[in-house]
Formats: sequence, structure tokens, C-alpha cells
Amino acid sequence: MTAPSSASKLPVSLAANPVLSSWIRFSPNGQVLVSPGKVEIGQGIVTALAQLAAGSYKGLSIQPGDTVVLSARIIPGNERSISRLIGEIYKRGAAIIDEKRRLIHVSGHASQEDIRIMTEAVRPEFVIPVHGEYRMLYRHKEFLKNHCDFPEANIILIENGDVLELEPGRAKVVEKREIGRTFIDDSGFEEIDGEVVKERRQLAYDGVVTPVVTIDEESGELEGEPEVVARGVLGLDGNGNSASLLRDMRRVGTETVEKATRDERRDSSVLKERVRLELKRYIQKQTGARPVILPVVVQI
Repeated sequence: MTAPSSASKLPVSLAANPVLSSWIRFSPNGQVLVSPGKVEIGQGIVTALAQLAAGSYKGLSIQPGDTVVLSARIIPGNERSISRLIGEIYKRGAAIIDEKRRLIHVSGHASQEDIRIMTEAVRPEFVIPVHGEYRMLYRHKEFLKNHCDFPEANIILIENGDVLELEPGRAKVVEKREIGRTFIDDSGFEEIDGEVVKERRQLAYDGVVTPVVTIDEESGELEGEPEVVARGVLGLDGNGNSASLLRDMRRVGTETVEKATRDERRDSSVLKERVRLELKRYIQKQTGARPVILPVVVQI
């Protein structure tokens, strides 16, 4: 890891740091930089390291000949992003040591000896193992019982949804509640309904189609050909078939209105549903997509 050759070249925020100011006086082979973060790669530890790998970290950079030690484990599901990160580090000429090459992983979880020391120091009346899968909680319980002489009856294993009631001299699971995922909108702290999340996902994958139908309020007759606006729909990506597909969608809208009864035309909610269903069938048949269809009926 290499820093600028003099403190005068450091950014103000770094030059004011006495540790970094003195650190640059050492030769590169005498410098070690620790980039702290979450315990496991994939939960945030890569933020600073990613900036170093991209060359965007102010005042510091990875140079040819450097060695990067990844002491954290890769969380399943994050392999692709971490693989890209490692590739960027290699491009800068650095060597990498990870858990596949050396026994360097540092766990953020307590060891058995840590658990024993904590239990003897705190001397709790009840112990509730937390964090991890049920098998891990069970082994925590077995260790306390067999190696710390802790009463098994006072070790309580709970799962998500369990309601634990605590009273002087008593701890007991009294209820089991249904739980699930809670979605919070990034614009604030308001909870998002599951149906809203489902609609957003459908919009993202299948797009949206908005047919606009104009009806004479008195006669119920169609005023001109319906307009159709489509965004993000498979088959409407600007190729040669887009124009013909939109034309056919307008035709379907026209035929749907003409087949509707006079009363149905005067009831905008009923007419919207008829247009939505017919367009849904047509689009799915032609493209296989299932976009969100939001009909608009304008009465003039």
C-alpha cells in the first residue's frame, strides 16, 4: 500500500492525521494498512477496499508489489462482486492472500473460551443463545450445560416469532407469532405493503402499458382511436415489430369498446376492466410478457 511521498501531497483531511503523516515516512515494505469493516465480505467491508482497488481513495492507492490480505470470508451470494474486486486488485499488480490459501480468517463470533469467561463473569440467571442457525444455538446450549455447569432448564432456545416473557426468577416462551419480511421505502421510514412490492417488481420486469380511451359522455360512443403508451414491455423495444404491435393494441382497444354495451361504456370502471383484460390476453399471447396495464377512460 503506497501513500504520497510527502505530507504536503496529502489531502488536508489526511495530512491533519498524525498517524498517516508519520506513516508515510516508512518505506513501502514497512507499511501495513488495516481496512476495518464488517466481519464478512459482502456486508460492507469492501467499501474502502473497493475504492483502493478502483484508485479512487484519496491519498492512498494499491501499487505493484503490494500484498492484500482478505481475512474475511465471502458470504454466499456475493461471490460475483467479490470476484470482480479481486480482479481489480490483481490488475494493479498486487498479490492477494485469502482463506483459500492460508488459515487467516478472523471470526467475529465468540469462541467457546470467550463464552465461558463471559458466563463466569456475568453469572446470569438465564441464558438465551442468539445469532446463527438453530444448530449453532443448540451447540451453545450444550457447551454451557456440559462445560460451564449451567442449569439446562435456564437455557432457553428461541426462534423468530417466539414471544419470550421475562419475570423475576422466570423466563418462558408464551406465544408464537407469524412474522415475515418488512419493506421500508428508501424515502423515509414508512412500511410498504407486500402488494406494492409485488407491483413494483412486476413493473421492473414486465413494464407498463397505458391505454387511453376517449368516450362521449352522452352517447357512449368512442371518440377516435384509443392511444396506447407502453414502457419497458418485451417486444416494444424499438425494433421493427414495435409499430405493428402498438397498432394491433389500439385495434384491440377499439374492438373492446365497440363490443361493450351502452351501460358498460358509461361506467368507466367496468370499461377499464374490460380493456385491461383484453389487452392482457393479447399481449401475453403475442409476446409472453405480463405488463402492468393501467387503462384510462376519458369522458367528454
